[in-house]
Parts: sequence; C-alpha cells; structure tokens
Amino acid sequence: MTTNVLDPETAEHSPQVECGHCRGTLPLRLSRNGERGAVWLCAECSVPFVSLCVKDRLPDNAESVRLDERYFDTEGLPPISRKLRREVAKLAERAADAIANNQRRSDRITQSLVVPAVKLDAGLNPVGSSFQLMVANVSREGIGLVHCQPIEAEFVAIKLTLDDEDAIQVVVRMVRERELQPPLREFGGELFVRLGSVAEED
Repeated sequence: MTTNVLDPETAEHSPQVECGHCRGTLPLRLSRNGERGAVWLCAECSVPFVSLCVKDRLPDNAESVRLDERYFDTEGLPPISRKLRREVAKLAERAADAIANNQRRSDRITQSLVVPAVKLDAGLNPVGSSFQLMVANVSREGIGLVHCQPIEAEFVAIKLTLDDEDAIQVVVRMVRERELQPPLREFGGELFVRLGSVAEED
C-alpha cells in the first residue's frame, strides 16, 4: 500500500505542477508507480489537476490550491440536529473547564456547527469517503471537533463556514482525543494550513 508521500530530498527535486491557464506554480506533483492522484484545483482559476500534494511545499503555497468539492460532499448522510449540536458544545465546554491546566494561547469561541470532512494520508491527499464532524469550539490556533467514532488519521481537511463569511478549506492536524460522552469523542485539532479561498456555491 502506497502512502503517496515522497521523502524531502526526492520531493525537493520533483517537478511541480504548473497551471497552464494562469501559469501559477502549485505545490503538486504527478503520480508515479501506481500512486492514485487526487483532484486539486488551482485557487486562482479553478483549473483541476489529478495530482498529489507535495507536503513539504504546501505550508508556503497553500493559498494556491484547494481540494475539489467532491471531497466535501456529504449529501445522503443523515443530518445532525441542532439540539445535538448545542448539547455537544455544552459538553465540550464543561470538559475543557474541568481541566485545571487548560492553557491556551488565545480565546476559545464556543460553536455548534456541522462541517464536511475527509481524512488525509501521510502526504496530505484525501482518502476514503467524506463524513461529518461537529465543531465544538474554535480559537486562533486550533479547533475542537466531535465525532462518534475514532478518526484514524493525523490530518483531516474540513470545509468551515463561520458567521456570514465565505467557506474555507482548512487542513487540521489532530493532536489529542478524549471521550466526551459515549459514543461521542472530542478531538483537539491544530489549524495546520488554510487552502486557497473557497466561495460558497449557490
């Protein structure tokens, strides 16, 4: 099973994909040796590329690409009620307040949102089907996510809309997990990178 990730030395010499429409250089590479590419879009002109992310290049160039909307398609999944979302937000807030050494670099804002998500492999490329996560809180550096099953991935990509702002795609690095109330589990996530701007479709 391939992990679709190159070692840093190989990635450094791997040719980057260039958008033929706007001539922008993207933090992507062509697949090789049976690797399965993902559909990435040039954030400038929305031209699609079936390519693989170059993980070491993404942090400095994340604004130039975004994932295709297919990876955030949760149509057909059962809805999560507003009542459950509010209950989850309260549970997460009480759990955080119960931890005496809960040190944070910035204020945490309680939320009760549902966002589409997809797991990412070691190379930050989407794997598996999209699913739904509840957002319990957001801070400048991190996000509290709640799900009813373990998330066996270090990174996930979510499509997040706060207030009346346009939706954005964010890569989240999972840094902790704890039981909230069976079967619910809370995941503490670090906001790793924001992908290219995404306007909400009508």
